[in-house]
Amino acid sequence: MTPFFSVVIPTLNEEDFLPKLLKSLCSQTDKDFEVIVADNQSKDKTREAALFFKDKLSIQLFENRGVNVAAQRNFGAKKAIGQYLIFLDADTGIKTSFIRKMKKVIDKRKGLVFIPYVNPMEKKTYPEMELIYPLINLVVEVSQNFKKALSAGGNMIWEKNFFNLIGGFDEKLTITEDHDIIRKAHLWGVKVQIIHSVEVKFSLRRMKREGRLRLFYKVLISHFHLFFNDKLEKKLFDYEMGGHLYKKKIIEKKPTFLKAFKKLLAEI
Repeated sequence: MTPFFSVVIPTLNEEDFLPKLLKSLCSQTDKDFEVIVADNQSKDKTREAALFFKDKLSIQLFENRGVNVAAQRNFGAKKAIGQYLIFLDADTGIKTSFIRKMKKVIDKRKGLVFIPYVNPMEKKTYPEMELIYPLINLVVEVSQNFKKALSAGGNMIWEKNFFNLIGGFDEKLTITEDHDIIRKAHLWGVKVQIIHSVEVKFSLRRMKREGRLRLFYKVLISHFHLFFNDKLEKKLFDYEMGGHLYKKKIIEKKPTFLKAFKKLLAEI
């Protein structure tokens, strides 16, 4: 029987986070889904972690040497057989009602593209996020009314035929591939729906590793470029994929506010 959903999870050295997400999928109150793990030749125990759940989930593990996360998502989507594709990053968390609520929303609204409400896991560590993320969710929702729409990250739900029709994620992009695909949907006349009743929590591990200033600087620069350009094919800074990055300290010096501001002015 064809599942309603295919949950596509791109991985690269995610032995620490992937099991937590797969446990959440095991606990879903609605089981009408399959899981596709698209692994980019991990060097740790990511594959073993995925295969551990083969008797508990309808799960398939595929290896692919992708150049970036966009390529891994596209690869996983090609292996999927569900009517709708749910893209989840390996460092995300979902409630046991996630699948059930998402199916209910789709049955009611009959949409093609959905973005769940996003919140960070580490609210206690970064209390300022209590104020920031409601604003981010609001900005993403309001942006759907304009040509240059935004995404809240790579966690999103697509009707599979429409995803294939527009060509999936642009693998040429080093970052902002999530915003780009949302804008492609708009070019086809499809307005993305923000789902308040379905939440995805994600890890702030990149902020913990790089620091608030460096990460905010990267977000500011990339979104500044997106505001004036349709695509961001130019590499502005390093933004790598992989769980192994968070097992070692960052080597680069953190940019001072003055240097970051000067660089932003230069970009303008």
